[in-house]
Amino acid sequence: MDLFTVFKFLHVAAAMAWLGGGVTLFAMGMFAASRQDDAEMMRILGSVGFMANRWFVPASLVTLVCGIVMATLGNLWGDAWVVLGLIGFAATFLTGHFVLRIKAMEAGRLMAEGQIAEAANTGRKLMQVAKFDYTMLFTVVAVMVFKPGWGDLVLLGLFALVLAGAAALFLGNGLRRFARA
Repeated sequence: MDLFTVFKFLHVAAAMAWLGGGVTLFAMGMFAASRQDDAEMMRILGSVGFMANRWFVPASLVTLVCGIVMATLGNLWGDAWVVLGLIGFAATFLTGHFVLRIKAMEAGRLMAEGQIAEAANTGRKLMQVAKFDYTMLFTVVAVMVFKPGWGDLVLLGLFALVLAGAAALFLGNGLRRFARA
């Protein structure tokens, strides 16, 4: 066994922890939203806020660091899938930190002030952004699995189409309203 394989295992295990935990909380939020259970949705958003710095950020950073070590050990820095993976990581990390976390905290504040309807409305908007964020995350996973090169235009185009479609479907004009809310 070589060092590259050790870091590959750690990279995949950390990514599983990051995505698995997030997908579970996301699914719980979707179930609560479909039942129109605002109080439950707010409890779940509170869990997201609680887990962010304790689970998601550390798991995502371990994923990143192990990926950087692997790219260095394997001399992979020019490969399309590595560059695109890093871009995808940056996009989803920044979305989580500067959009989802801040709006979840705002929803929590509204909930604490007894403004349950406003908090739930913010939570529903947050779920739309989360849908796009998880589309980005799973696209990054697909990039890591398929490992496209710069010349794989069909596959790269498919990934771009998935992201553009998800942005239109989940964000649409709502992103501007979400930013102002």
